[in-house]
Amino acid sequence: MEALQNYPLEPAPITGVVKITTTRHCWMQCRFCDFSHFTPVLYDTKVPSCLPLEDAESRLAQMPSAVGLIKIRGGLSFREPFTYFRSLVKTVADGFRGPIQAFSPIEVNQWHRVEQRPVRELLAELKWAGATGLGPGGSEILMQSWRDRLSPHRIEATAWASLAQLGWEIGLPPSAMILAGQWLSESDIKSHLQMLSAYSWHHIEVKVFRAVAMQPELEAMHILSLCRLVSETRDTLTDTPIYVNEPPGGLSHDARILLSRSGADGFYTTLEAIEP
Repeated sequence: MEALQNYPLEPAPITGVVKITTTRHCWMQCRFCDFSHFTPVLYDTKVPSCLPLEDAESRLAQMPSAVGLIKIRGGLSFREPFTYFRSLVKTVADGFRGPIQAFSPIEVNQWHRVEQRPVRELLAELKWAGATGLGPGGSEILMQSWRDRLSPHRIEATAWASLAQLGWEIGLPPSAMILAGQWLSESDIKSHLQMLSAYSWHHIEVKVFRAVAMQPELEAMHILSLCRLVSETRDTLTDTPIYVNEPPGGLSHDARILLSRSGADGFYTTLEAIEP
């Protein structure tokens, strides 16, 4: 009876998200990825180019009124200069006054290496353009053995987290992510949470992993296992807000209640995806 009395009648709030993909060009070839298009560095490609600024502007003008957050992603390409990505953030910020999560340490490190510019300078220009925070990246697990196995070309976990922390100095609070997949063991999850707890984050996003046809061993997570993951995250990061990224098709009302009870502070649901 006591458990029923403490059970929330309504789930945590839902935030509508618009995701803007600048480009799907990518050279990393992470094993689990079915989103990006591999773009060789030395050869031509038929992959569509980056999102034109005027297209982004016109699509934003038709954006749903319920949008509470814009996420801008993409950038692991040698075909567009940093100025393009900065201009796109400025275009978005000129038409949207809410929070804008722009790119992640992976992209910032790419620009730093390719254009030989200081990281703080790049972050400052993103903030000037209108970004309000750094994103958690795509499927970032801060466990080096995992990165070596599935995404060996990514920067090391400690380098990723350290670069993210520079966002606090510039006024771009960083966020981090934890993946929800059956293939992650208890020790994997604990290692990742331990790494997260060593740093400071604006919020944590729980991403329900999409099963990938070419990698059948990378299965999605059952709702009860997802609740346990959220609960463990809450126990480890007691004061950090936790948001669950809803999978394609969304979550049921009951699932949201269970996850809220487990420690989720809110949910991100994609209202629209703007792509090249």
